Amino acid sequence: VQTDAVWLGQIARFAVVGVAATLTHVVVALLVTTMTGLAPLLANLAGFGVAVFVSFWGHLRVTFRVSDPQPQHLFRFIVLSLVSLVVSSLITALCTRAGGGMGLAMGLVTLIVPGASFLAARLWAFTNITGLRNGISR
Repeated sequence: VQTDAVWLGQIARFAVVGVAATLTHVVVALLVTTMTGLAPLLANLAGFGVAVFVSFWGHLRVTFRVSDPQPQHLFRFIVLSLVSLVVSSLITALCTRAGGGMGLAMGLVTLIVPGASFLAARLWAFTNITGLRNGISR
């Protein structure tokens, strides 16, 4: 049974890895736009792609310290990342169409998506694939 301290440590590490991935996303997108002249949406997609892998490796090795990494962890994490993107896009679309504005939409995304992503990563994406034991260590 994992203690509250283990959960809190994972949440803190999740936040640090998330900030690193976010900074990676922004820096890559800006560099690609300024250095290649690529359209902003394509540059953003490039930044997102690089950030997904920074996030994956950070969460695999730092946040959850998975003891037995498997290819399915990557597949599950990519699915989780895409679902998170869809959820954040839906929240943004629904909020702005309802007249809530972008600030409110981003506030809701910030409140909902990271917490849901942490739980999904911890309870599904980075668990042992056999389902018999949790592959996550302290």
